[in-house]
Amino acid sequence: MLVPLYGFLKGDTLGLIVLVDDHQPVRDITASLQQAAAPRVPPASHASVYFKGKRLEPHLTVGQAGLEPLDRVDVVPEEGDGV
Repeated sequence: MLVPLYGFLKGDTLGLIVLVDDHQPVRDITASLQQAAAPRVPPASHASVYFKGKRLEPHLTVGQAGLEPLDRVDVVPEEGDGV
């Protein structure tokens, strides 16, 4: 099932809606959001996804992480990488 998420990339001025499948790993959220924001923010090679202030494990699926339609996620590049 496709899950629309509100995504916010550190360093970007816009929030974006990204569509991910509930069977995709959380790390795919990072790639999708960085690709969509690339005209404004250069992609980082390593970034983490946060939901409700907690870092999500990148190997979990979107469904396993408990993400539901229109939840907010934040993507934060790791220190010294990108932004």
